Amino acid sequence: MFLDTGQFLNRNALKIALAVLALAAVGMLAGGAGYAYADSPQFCSSCHSMTESAASWQASNHKQFNCTDCHLPHQNLAIKLIVKGKTGMNDTYHEVLRDYPATMVISTQGKAIVNDNCLRCHQSSVENTAMAAGGQDCLKCHRGLVHGMSKSKGGIKVE
Repeated sequence: MFLDTGQFLNRNALKIALAVLALAAVGMLAGGAGYAYADSPQFCSSCHSMTESAASWQASNHKQFNCTDCHLPHQNLAIKLIVKGKTGMNDTYHEVLRDYPATMVISTQGKAIVNDNCLRCHQSSVENTAMAAGGQDCLKCHRGLVHGMSKSKGGIKVE
């Protein structure tokens, strides 16, 4: 009356394979959509602490780029995902505890990433200057280019 496991698998192998394939495809689509959304400015600006940064970015001449184009490394996908996870957990931690500092300040690692990305995009502009060697601080002169010159207020007020 009941089939043993071997008989069941033999009779339904194609159905099982198609079901697994369909589930894998749905999982990859959901994962890809989630990854794409997490790379978007809409995701980044969804936190209270980032509203001022998002507004200044939207008014800048870099508004066509995602936040992650400047604020995450682009050496390879593994490094990008590790840094994204680390910074995302840090941001979530402070957002949940509502304890962001009163003034948002870019970290040393964040500054290095942004500088690398400036040079990645603007290499042809700086290739005949001292900046081309790397290790330079683009933000020393261009800090206000995207987020304005005032320090972003990151502190979260309890509504």
